[in-house]
Amino acid sequence: MLNILKKELNFSIITSLVYIVLGGIIIFNPQTTLNIVGKIISVLAIVYGIIISIINIANLKEEGNLSFGILLIIMGVALLIYPNSLSILLSLGISIWVISSSVSRIKFAILIKEVKDVNWVGILVSAIITLIIGIAFIFTPLSTAVEVTIISGILMIAYALFDIFEVVSVKRNINKIEKVLE
Repeated sequence: MLNILKKELNFSIITSLVYIVLGGIIIFNPQTTLNIVGKIISVLAIVYGIIISIINIANLKEEGNLSFGILLIIMGVALLIYPNSLSILLSLGISIWVISSSVSRIKFAILIKEVKDVNWVGILVSAIITLIIGIAFIFTPLSTAVEVTIISGILMIAYALFDIFEVVSVKRNINKIEKVLE
C-alpha cells in the first residue's frame, strides 16, 4: 500500500508541474492555445463523425448511429466556424474537474485528521479553496474567449500549486498516514 501511495504522490507532483507549464502557456498565448485546441477537437469530431456515419450507412455495425455521426460532423464544423464556443466548454470542463478533485481531497483530509503531526487542516483548507474557485468559475460569466482561456490557465496553475502543497504535506508524514489507511 505504501509503495502505491508513494507512486501516486510522485505522479501527482509530475502532473502538477505539467499543469503549471500548460497553465503558463495558456496564460501567455491564449489565442494560439484556443486556435490549436479548437482545430484539433474540430478535426477529431469531423473524422469520428464521418467514420460513424460510414459504418452506419454500410451496415457494418448494427448499433452504429447515423444521427450521432452527423451531429459530430456538425459540431466539428461549428467549432471551426465559431472557435470561441470551445473556450466556454473547456472552462466548464476544467471547473468540473477541479470541483471533483477538490471533493476527493476534502474526503482525504478528513480521513487523515486522526494522524498526529499531519497538516490535515492545510490540506482541507486548500481543497476547500480550490472547490470554491471551481464553483465560482462555473457561475462567473466571462465576456470573451481569451478571458476564459486565461482564467482557465490561472485555475490550472492554482490547482497545481495547491496539489504540490498537499503532496509535500502527505509525504512528510507518509508512515503515519499509512497506518490510518490500513
